[in-house]
Amino acid sequence: MTKPVCIALLVIGLCLPSLAEETVQPSATQQEEIEEQLTAVQTLRACTRLLPTEKLILTGEICMRKARGIVLERFPYKLMLDWGATPPCAEILLLNKSGDAILQRAVLTRPSETVSQIAIFNGPEQKRVQDPNYSSRIMGTDITWLDLSLDFLWWPDARFDNVPRGDSRNGRDCDILITTPPQPIPGCTGVRVWVDRKLRCIMQAEQLGPQGAPVRKFWVQRVKKMNDRWMIKDMEVETLNSGHRTQLLVDDVASASEVAKP
Repeated sequence: MTKPVCIALLVIGLCLPSLAEETVQPSATQQEEIEEQLTAVQTLRACTRLLPTEKLILTGEICMRKARGIVLERFPYKLMLDWGATPPCAEILLLNKSGDAILQRAVLTRPSETVSQIAIFNGPEQKRVQDPNYSSRIMGTDITWLDLSLDFLWWPDARFDNVPRGDSRNGRDCDILITTPPQPIPGCTGVRVWVDRKLRCIMQAEQLGPQGAPVRKFWVQRVKKMNDRWMIKDMEVETLNSGHRTQLLVDDVASASEVAKP
């Protein structure tokens, strides 16, 4: 589920115990105790294990509005995910309003043991431009590259917040963590993350500014089952005190193999 998550169940078989051996399943209370013992880093890693490893193509719209609903910017997009590749990678195309021309293309890769790398190409001629920092707002919207890369899930420095448990904006029971970037990011000293205690997925996050106070928030509003996959349907991002918000809407999701079929 802040960036796109598929939830899959793998059936690996059921073996009945013989008279000489017993299979003991943890009770609900025991399972809760196991969950309570997870460290902050392990909690974040549980989120990464939900990321789909099959090649996916998502289409939708990024829409920035004033507080009263007046549309300021609107960009159709196509997001191609391949988190199962080596290294994991993703590519996003931001299109003009009619959807027939590329305004900007970004290629994200996540090499092992380092932060994600972002390459930006502008316009139909796809001219390479200077690499952005993670807190850069994409095409003037409230969404940043940090939101799309979800890089903070892999940062090794994480701890539970002073209030380690609470409800997310949509009322889900969550662990609350703070994770710190492994190298300086302009305008970002850390990210406060709400992780659903049942589903182990992100429900909400806050970018913390130089003084440690929130400067931007994003939260999941709706999820929907699309082609047998549970995906984010609607995510909203707000730059605090800006008077505007940006929605990331997912209209459709398909595997690359499905798209390739004649």
